[in-house]
Amino acid sequence: MKRIFFLMGLVCITLSVSFAQNKKAEKEAAAKAQFEKAVAAVEAKDFVIIVDSYEAGNGIIETNTDVTNFISYEKDFVILQGFPAGNGHTNKVTVSDYKQVADKKGNIKIEMQCKGSFVTAKVEISLKNGGNYADIIVSPTKGDAKRFSGEVIPRAESKYFKRPGEV
Repeated sequence: MKRIFFLMGLVCITLSVSFAQNKKAEKEAAAKAQFEKAVAAVEAKDFVIIVDSYEAGNGIIETNTDVTNFISYEKDFVILQGFPAGNGHTNKVTVSDYKQVADKKGNIKIEMQCKGSFVTAKVEISLKNGGNYADIIVSPTKGDAKRFSGEVIPRAESKYFKRPGEV
């Protein structure tokens, strides 16, 4: 009788370890698919990053719930609205210098110089291999750098709110 309980317990432990490994493999596969989708959107220069969390002026990380705070690359122009721009306008800026580099681990780093009517800034986007979450730094020529993060999503699939009247 003791042998039967022991064998049943051993089978249960083996099955639970097997299921845990399968779940981990599924998560890794989903993260890889998200990363590949994000890279494709970045390479097509047709993506949106809605601010998920940002660094407030006092260094504290705050959560954003407003879909009007975003950065969007729309073929030839970059749109900065809300927190990333540092003003209340929908800033349509041109990109003068664009560099995209992948490191040994597969992480993607994008640097671009943007110039518009109200905003002139260097924008750095770091996309880590294994997901679609990016860290962004917008360093304007006047004012403080803005640090935030969010998901890189193809523009057609994103639910952002662009105010009318781009400047």
